[in-house]
Amino acid sequence: MKPETRDYADKRSFDATPEPSPAVEGNVDVATAPAGESFMIHQHHATRLHFDLRLEMRNGDVPVLVSWAIPKNLPTKTGQAHLAVHVEDHPFDYGTFEGTIPKGNYGAGEVRIFDRGTYEMLEQEPGKLTFRLRGQRLQGVYHMIVPKKNEGSNDWLSFLKKQERPEPEAPPELRPMLATLVDEAFDDDGWMFEPKWDGVRALAACSALTMLVSRNGNDITSTYPELHGLHDRLVALDAIVDGEIVAFEQGRPSFEKLQSRINLQNEHEIKRAAKSLPVSYVAFDLIYLDGKSLIHEPVEQRKELLEKLVVPSTSVQVSSALIGEGKALAEAARQSNLEGVVAKKLGTPYRPGKRSKDWLKVKVIYEAEIVIGGWSAGEGGRSASFGALLAGAYTDEGLRYVGAVGTGFSDKRLQELMSLLGACATDDCPFVEDPTTLPRTGFGKALRNARWTEPFLVATVGFRELTSQGRLRAPSFKGIRNDVDPESCTFEALMEAAGLAR
Repeated sequence: MKPETRDYADKRSFDATPEPSPAVEGNVDVATAPAGESFMIHQHHATRLHFDLRLEMRNGDVPVLVSWAIPKNLPTKTGQAHLAVHVEDHPFDYGTFEGTIPKGNYGAGEVRIFDRGTYEMLEQEPGKLTFRLRGQRLQGVYHMIVPKKNEGSNDWLSFLKKQERPEPEAPPELRPMLATLVDEAFDDDGWMFEPKWDGVRALAACSALTMLVSRNGNDITSTYPELHGLHDRLVALDAIVDGEIVAFEQGRPSFEKLQSRINLQNEHEIKRAAKSLPVSYVAFDLIYLDGKSLIHEPVEQRKELLEKLVVPSTSVQVSSALIGEGKALAEAARQSNLEGVVAKKLGTPYRPGKRSKDWLKVKVIYEAEIVIGGWSAGEGGRSASFGALLAGAYTDEGLRYVGAVGTGFSDKRLQELMSLLGACATDDCPFVEDPTTLPRTGFGKALRNARWTEPFLVATVGFRELTSQGRLRAPSFKGIRNDVDPESCTFEALMEAAGLAR
């Protein structure tokens, strides 16, 4: 006896869901209904991810989509058997449906078209179908049967009888393309601009599992367990995505938060950190899809494919981009406390492992005046001068240590500064707390054999961020300011320069 299948309309309120309404009632007998020509497969992110196979058949004169929910999708290898649960027939118009089924409705969640094309029915009898799919992703001959133990139920099994997909191409080298640093943002209609995310660069190689590979080729998958299901958020058989692992704080990337995750190796510590300091994957390029390398395709085409590929969630999103408007995006990045922008020349390929001028990065650097309170000993080529300037800013308690500035010096500037430092050297630490006794924060250089100065000298520095510990991140020396009173270099002014004014 044929099992009962609820009608499509019985499960839905069409004033609350964007799904199409049916043109005919009831469900056909799959053993006798005339077969049509088209098929499609939905990827359905409901309570659990599943796939819906839909074959065009006729209900009288009306085409409908006879449907099966297949938790693991149709098999891609012979010898595999995947459960396929026969569900209600869907309207033929459902074949073009993609979107969001709102909360509270049957099947609530994101729906995407995984595959579509034509099919040919080869066998059709009670409890057995054989058909050939000619899809964009799946090509082959499939069996679907109701096993004897399942007779009287809606539980079928699906098998791949013959694979007819072309052999996949070799994937590209798992090395990210690198950008060249330039000084200023620019406008140009021949370029695409997107935010520069302050995180850890990683290629995500996705098929039945997700593997995360760092910039230097290390497998970092185990470090970020919350990203292990990334492949399930991609509408693809397989893909290699380029992106950044980011820890967000109040909607913006925080490298400081991420740093506490980077070097974890203990499994229990990693699991605990994944709950307390979760990360997201921000995707910005696509270099391999469904067995085909995309590295020779134009960057704008890869971006378009990427936007169709990713089903956004709390764990993954696609980096937004603008054509031509680099200056506006750089200013928006500055206002939003982002690291900067990346410019990508339209029409250009992806060059694995290469630094190219087809990609340019412009860092949004904050500037502020700090008081020099000392210096650390130089090493190697800088053993005759200093390693870093010890920077401070005034609070009500006195001069607060805010970091060590170790870059931005020419050889000539090093000599000039060494003379200035020597002229105001002192045995007394000018900081409220001796920096050599403070806990390491991971930023700045180690303070070895620190020497102190009277707090007379003021310098302009560029920096990326003021951390929650009040330290300058990636500070760089810009110049000495003889026209600035040291006491005007307050911590409040530093916070304002970093966009954190209270």
